[in-house]
Amino acid sequence: MLPDVKSIAKQYVALSNAVNYNGMADLFAEAAEWIPISPMEPRTGREAIRAGYLDHVKSKNRPIVNARYYADGLTCVVEFDVQLEAGQIAAIVDIFTFNERGEIVRLAIYKR
Repeated sequence: MLPDVKSIAKQYVALSNAVNYNGMADLFAEAAEWIPISPMEPRTGREAIRAGYLDHVKSKNRPIVNARYYADGLTCVVEFDVQLEAGQIAAIVDIFTFNERGEIVRLAIYKR
């Protein structure tokens, strides 16, 4: 039976909104790939991803709102909005790929 990837993606969003980047990193497989929005560089490996969240993302945290989830097999796409400093809204798309244990093996993040 496949993992409930939509529930895991919802957990990821909840951890982000709680500014719990260690918890978010724990959702990744040991050799996972993280492809953030440019200019941040992609990272491979859970601990490198954890460092990316703590060193580069945490200080810029904005609540995720209006999240919409689309799951198929081991993939879940999440469309959401974040409010920026000037009252502007940024539309983001996260594409999660999971393994059969429910760990994130790849996360690609795009800004629309």
